[in-house]
Amino acid sequence: MSFIIKDLNNGIKLIYKQVLSTRLSHFGVTFNTGSRDENEGEVGLAHLLEHMLFKGTEKRNWRQILNSIEMVGGEMNAYTTKEKTCLYASLISDHTRLAIDLLADISLHSIFPEAELEKEKKVIADEIDMYADSPEEMIVDEFYELVFKNHALGTNILGHKSTILNYSRADVVRFVKKLQNKGHMVISYTGPLNLYKIQNWCINAFNTNTLNQIDLSRVAPTSYIPFRIEKTTQHHQCHVIYGNKTVHMYDKERKTGLLLANILGGPALNSILNISLREKNGLTYGVDASYNYYSDAGVFYIQWTADIQNLKKSLTLVKRELLKFASKPFLEKQLKLYKTQFKGQLIMSEEGNQGLMLMMGRSYLDFGEIEPLEKVLAEIDEINASQIHELAAKIFDPESMSLLIYKPEKD
Repeated sequence: MSFIIKDLNNGIKLIYKQVLSTRLSHFGVTFNTGSRDENEGEVGLAHLLEHMLFKGTEKRNWRQILNSIEMVGGEMNAYTTKEKTCLYASLISDHTRLAIDLLADISLHSIFPEAELEKEKKVIADEIDMYADSPEEMIVDEFYELVFKNHALGTNILGHKSTILNYSRADVVRFVKKLQNKGHMVISYTGPLNLYKIQNWCINAFNTNTLNQIDLSRVAPTSYIPFRIEKTTQHHQCHVIYGNKTVHMYDKERKTGLLLANILGGPALNSILNISLREKNGLTYGVDASYNYYSDAGVFYIQWTADIQNLKKSLTLVKRELLKFASKPFLEKQLKLYKTQFKGQLIMSEEGNQGLMLMMGRSYLDFGEIEPLEKVLAEIDEINASQIHELAAKIFDPESMSLLIYKPEKD
């Protein structure tokens, strides 16, 4: 069965896909609001709000919220990104209505108790400290901050301890109005239950006509100045990011960018950079290529670690491989093999029903539809070597590439 979209007639859409070969239901609420929708003085507030949604509603306290899904053997979680906030649960399908009622309650009726806010601010402060011990995450955030300088896409999603600890309940209440926004909120379901049952439960649970109508106009980042920065840190290895600003999610080259990232440094061990840096030369434990796109911007980067004595050689090899892509097209026969690999990965990813459910919510908010996998696979088949070459030439121009390196302190 294909994806089915139903309007709950209150500004909320239900995205449904029946999967009969499972006993599990996956249900999520996705908001088209993230950290880039924070105004000046609100950095970290989207993530703080995500935490506070679980701390009490008009009908449930935090303990009841915590126990509801866990006590039936299910799992509940949430995340905040640059442009999205999502709450979701996975559980045995017999208890699906419980998940729908609970996620509707915390999405629409959270009350943000003062005492819980004070505790949760300390929890996030500890999360920020933990993050400071993860250079592979820190360097990505700093790279974003430099690429999208003085723009909301460059701010740290977690925020900063000094500001987090000073936020008040009024700040959280003000920001939740951006979240509960008509046309910017969808619910999604995958599992064995029929559409009629899921739709009726959702109509009852999400029975509201009080969604806000706020214009969440986003200003596109404009200026980008390439940089070359080395910093000394208290870590044992060098951490490196080499990348560039690139096309946004609505650009016709988006899928070409995804294929390019997969060929260079995707999850497969035969990615070009893994073969070059790890298998042939033993210079790194791991290397990844990432293309992250947003509604009005994108960023493409290579990330890896290396011992200090291997830093220069690893950087030389990365630059050499990127310039190959930029200087001449792939052989079509070779490209065909990589497209087959990428399509296989996409097909396997759809076997994960939780990930499929989460994708459904994001995709509808971004594109107003859910692309059938067959259509995506056909579009990948249509990508030719010249398109890969043209995009690589634009991204990997040495004059516009940026470099950020964390180097360990000398003994």
